[in-house]
Amino acid sequence: MNFEQTWRGWPAFSEDHLQRLIDGMDSMDFPVAEHSPPLNPFTVFHSTQRIDHSVSDDAPANKSALDLQNIESLAGLSQPKSPPLSYIEASCSLLRPLTPTIYDWLSTSRDEATIFHHYVTWIAPIMIPVDNTNNPWKSVYPSTALQDSSAASRALYHAIIAQSAFNMANLYKESQEIYRQNESIALQHYGASLRELSQTLSYTKEAEYNACAATLYTLMISEGQARDSVAWRSHFNGAGSFVTQFVQQKPWIQSTHSWVISQSIALSFEISQTGNTKPHNSSPITDILFEGVASRRNFGYTIGASCDVLRIISSTRLFMERIARGDVPDNLCLIIQGYVAELLPENHTKCGIDLDIPERESVVKLLPRTEQFRFLDCLHLRLFRTAALIYLYQAILKVPPRGVSRYVRSVLADAMTFIHIRGGAISMWPVFIAATEATDEADQQMVERWLSVSSQLGIPNRLVAGTVIRQIWHDRAQEAIARGVEPDQVALDWKAVQQRLGVDLLLL
Repeated sequence: MNFEQTWRGWPAFSEDHLQRLIDGMDSMDFPVAEHSPPLNPFTVFHSTQRIDHSVSDDAPANKSALDLQNIESLAGLSQPKSPPLSYIEASCSLLRPLTPTIYDWLSTSRDEATIFHHYVTWIAPIMIPVDNTNNPWKSVYPSTALQDSSAASRALYHAIIAQSAFNMANLYKESQEIYRQNESIALQHYGASLRELSQTLSYTKEAEYNACAATLYTLMISEGQARDSVAWRSHFNGAGSFVTQFVQQKPWIQSTHSWVISQSIALSFEISQTGNTKPHNSSPITDILFEGVASRRNFGYTIGASCDVLRIISSTRLFMERIARGDVPDNLCLIIQGYVAELLPENHTKCGIDLDIPERESVVKLLPRTEQFRFLDCLHLRLFRTAALIYLYQAILKVPPRGVSRYVRSVLADAMTFIHIRGGAISMWPVFIAATEATDEADQQMVERWLSVSSQLGIPNRLVAGTVIRQIWHDRAQEAIARGVEPDQVALDWKAVQQRLGVDLLLL
């Protein structure tokens, strides 16, 4: 329901009243009966006791796992100096029960409560460029995992715990004991998720589509981001087979939750295929899912891109694969001209916001929060659009860095502004694409600053991305010396460098 329908008939609270409600939460004692009504709109946790999960003596002394001053309040949350699991207001059961049976299968351990809390308060905000009320990792994914006791919901719950525990392990990597403990928990839940998923995939009902699709997506994220694994692509194969079961029902057009989860899979697939060294052509995810979910106006919002740009990226990849097979379309030049015209930064006028105002960082920081969000949304849309233009020049036209230098500078400058205003939850694909073409020292320094911030999120593939980018720079410089030219005249296939290094980056 929209906002107006949801709160129709309820009194409007003043800001002072809202603040008093929030401030009073710490001292409130909530009833523990399963069906007790919420005391106010902010009632989420049972506050029967404070559970202290302070950092152990094995953690690095006087050193936070995150330099949050550099990240500048990444998620718009007030984070503690140590990683965001240092305290939690909860009882042994985390959330107020949604149904009488919801906790029949849910573990009541304090550790799991902490890990789930970490997912909602830390991972969810860094899964989306601009963390606002439309963030599905704060609502759709947790609620789907907790909606009932089916094998599908249990699979998603375990996948969420695994993703969160992997992230916590990586945040504490300097403390071997904490790292091993969290990794062990993550692996246990990862295996439990796979077991539950295997029980339901062969006979999935339409009602279980959301939980199964969300599980496949979450497992893929855990493999590709949290574990730095090359096995994450196998989950896309599973997702493709899964989607084909629902060609007739098309649940992604039946409900908002189904659409949100489905578009996450479609977006991730199209972006991940840009780094696939083995031509894949289309798949059920492109042929069925992408076309089915892309009709909505806000398609792409969870990675900060627009529908038209994502269509061009997908088409560019498919054209590149056709050309590699010797199948060159007769009208390719006209198609490319149309794409270039659509992607040029000067043609990006849909937002209606001046993104290049003088001293834009300091000016935007003074704006109300909603206006900051709007500016950042538009800024991220532009840098994604410009990166898609670089990708087009890379993939089909084989233009060397000199031909795209101004677009590289534009993407990186917008990324720096985004980070300084908001903090760092910027999509990986556009900055990585620009970074692979960066030859100017000033541009490379901006890339290093981006890597420095994003490496503090507890996501190992950001560190691997830095390795790949620096290897590309090194290889280009060496080839330039061998050929007697400047580095910006050397076109290099970054996918070949990635393959030689034996990695497969999930560029999300």
